[in-house]
Amino acid sequence: MEKNYYEILEVDKHASSDIIKKAYTTLAKKYHPDLQPDDQKEDAKKKLQKINEAYETLSNEELRKEYDISLSNTLIPIEQYNAIFLEKFKINSYSEPP
Repeated sequence: MEKNYYEILEVDKHASSDIIKKAYTTLAKKYHPDLQPDDQKEDAKKKLQKINEAYETLSNEELRKEYDISLSNTLIPIEQYNAIFLEKFKINSYSEPP
C-alpha cells in the first residue's frame, strides 16, 4: 500500500499549511535520532525520513495537489468497497460440501 502522508504527519486531509507545519515540527522533535536512546536511533531515523518526505510534499502547494489527485485515484467509492467485501464474505461463508 502506498504511504499516506497525512497519516504519517497525523493530520486530516483538509489540514491547513499551518497545521501541517506544526505537526511536522512536533513529530520531527519527537523522533529526532539525537534525542533517542541508542537502541532506538535507527528506527527514529527511518521514521524521521518518512516525516520529512511527507512534509516536503504536503508543504508545497503544487506537490500537495498532485499528491491529493494521485491519492484519490487509488481510493474506491464506498459502494464498490462494500460490494467487494460482501462478495468475499459470501464466498468465505459457504461451507464445502461433505
